[in-house]
Amino acid sequence: MVELDIRKFLTRHFGHSDYFDFHTLTRIDYRLDVYVPDKRDQELLFHLLNKYTMRFAYKEKIKWGKGENGNPLKYETSQYHKCKSTELIVYSKEDERTAKGEQIQLYDDSIIRYELRLKNSHLNSMKRQDKGGKGMPKKLKTYFSYLLWKEYMQKHVIPIVHTGDYYKITEAEKIIKNSSFSKRKKESLREFLVMISKGSIDTPKKHMSLPTYRKYLHDLAILGINPILIPKNLSTKNHIAFPSILKNPFKI
Repeated sequence: MVELDIRKFLTRHFGHSDYFDFHTLTRIDYRLDVYVPDKRDQELLFHLLNKYTMRFAYKEKIKWGKGENGNPLKYETSQYHKCKSTELIVYSKEDERTAKGEQIQLYDDSIIRYELRLKNSHLNSMKRQDKGGKGMPKKLKTYFSYLLWKEYMQKHVIPIVHTGDYYKITEAEKIIKNSSFSKRKKESLREFLVMISKGSIDTPKKHMSLPTYRKYLHDLAILGINPILIPKNLSTKNHIAFPSILKNPFKI
């Protein structure tokens, strides 16, 4: 269906659709749109996203951009992780429309988008037969695949946003307490969560080996606990209280 639409476009403008047979893909965006109707939950989600890693697989977190007048602009309802070959952007579709001065469409209502951009340099790398390449042609049909979408989301998005729901420490403690882990492991997992809560998800790396760090993240994932805790007494200019549990909208 997509190829047919593109061919119709080419025929309409050039009189034929032969160009499609020789096209070269230079970028493709994979996305997951999730519905988060409560504005309070949206604000909480982006507050929690701010605690995520500053760097993963060469992608660096960008907290600030520039406004129309060139002044620093803090991203309140979006989260950027960028490198030369790929970008991950989590953002509010409504706020994006508003920022661009565009009309908010019905399908934008309460939508948070997780968007993974595969840029030309990444597609070039994947085309190679050597140095980690997979011999993947730079064609739309190569990347127009649900299985490949899922693979990319698992590899590039989950290590940044993680699985599991968000909890306040009291709720996370209940889940850990009722788990089958040893008493020592339960205490370690609680300390791990508190360490992240006081700093960021990168903080524990300063106090433990990388294998141990990854093991604790894995253990929390098994329990369905996101490593980022909801602050106990969080309040903002918009809300004076937040829920004890927030379902993670990113699920694949």
